[in-house]
Amino acid sequence: MEYIQGLSVQTEIFLLSLGFGFLLGILYDVFRTLRLIISKSAVFTVFMDILYFVLCAILIFSFNLVVDSGKIRLYVLLGDLLGWLVYYFSFGEISIKISNIIISLVRRTLMAISKPFIKLKKHMERKFKKFFLFSKKIIRKFYKKAKFDLQKHRSMVYNLNGYIENNTFKDN
Repeated sequence: MEYIQGLSVQTEIFLLSLGFGFLLGILYDVFRTLRLIISKSAVFTVFMDILYFVLCAILIFSFNLVVDSGKIRLYVLLGDLLGWLVYYFSFGEISIKISNIIISLVRRTLMAISKPFIKLKKHMERKFKKFFLFSKKIIRKFYKKAKFDLQKHRSMVYNLNGYIENNTFKDN
């Protein structure tokens, strides 16, 4: 078991961590693109950022387990951060432009697919609106007629005064 690593092993682990940080930068752009496609709300952005950081923590821990037997060293964490920063400020700019193109294509495709359904929904709303307005008029008409019929006949059970005064229900 080797307690003190040589410079060549440390350099190799540092370069691996640079590459791993670069991959974490790519993962960030994937999360960013998904976040912009799905929703632009602040709550969803916070949720996706927390998910990204938890995933990065798990991946960095796994990377340290595999590469350096689980030993957490400062140069490995700095390599991860430096690799992420190199990606973000170099290829990240290109990735942002590409992801904006992808997002606009996805949105246009979704709009083209959903356009017939939106038209169908509006058509159905118009048809059902007429039907419900007609039904509402009929129901009001029957309600008024029923109310008139109930008041017209004083022999109804709910009208106790009418029940007593009505000759139909008096004892012979």
